[in-house]
Amino acid sequence: MSASSPDSAEIRDYLLRRMADTTRGRFEEAYFRDDTLLDRIEAEEDALVSDYVLGRLSDGEKRLFEDSLLGTPYYKQRVETTSRLQLKVGLPGLFQKAAAPPVGDARLFPGRTGVGVAFSLLTLLLVAAFLSAMRLKSDLTRARLELAARPAPSANPAAHAGVVPLAQTVVLGESRPAGPSLTRVRRAPGGALLLCFPRSLLDGGNATWTVALSDGKRVAWESAVFPSKGIEEGDVSLRLPPGVPPTGVYAALLRTPGVPDRAETLLGVLEILDR
Repeated sequence: MSASSPDSAEIRDYLLRRMADTTRGRFEEAYFRDDTLLDRIEAEEDALVSDYVLGRLSDGEKRLFEDSLLGTPYYKQRVETTSRLQLKVGLPGLFQKAAAPPVGDARLFPGRTGVGVAFSLLTLLLVAAFLSAMRLKSDLTRARLELAARPAPSANPAAHAGVVPLAQTVVLGESRPAGPSLTRVRRAPGGALLLCFPRSLLDGGNATWTVALSDGKRVAWESAVFPSKGIEEGDVSLRLPPGVPPTGVYAALLRTPGVPDRAETLLGVLEILDR
């Protein structure tokens, strides 16, 4: 990956799951450090969906898109929305050569060639796709705020595997008589996870905190560093990137370096399986 920031080709490699594991790890670290990278990823995601619908992807990229992304509800909805917009504007016949307009032509674009009309309607399609992406982003933000305002969900394993918009919710840090138990999650291919734990586990005197997933040998994922003060009421939720971490068994650790006698708290053991 580029030393300063990834370019469009590297972002597309990340989205299509064809980035090497080591490079993908550095990319995901930058994902949490740089807020502007999320906007660039979403813009490239819009272009990727549009290229798929319009048939602009190479055979290899098309297969990667269908195998890695199209099976997830998020991308399936994006493709269906963009395809419906394409059908409404009649895009397949836009590039036919237009005949000379008769005198007093009252068409919407009198005297315009097929290419001119195509450019105008393609611009309309891109604007509509952008608005659709903004709406999906707004829905995700609202869903996360609503989830944070709710009481902690039941510890029923079936509830742990329930699907909320765009991410599966996993509840950690609940008190159990026999200690933390194993939580098993069957994740959809390319799906994302939303980790939740009670806000009461954060000591208001702590300066900062992070959440890490470790398989005992290495840290597979760690969140950004957050301040303890200023957290809203309700449960704390953290969204992992799609497909992160890989399948396996992980210890979910709450790290509070400001508390010497409790630098790490075991939130629970998480086993991730792909469907």
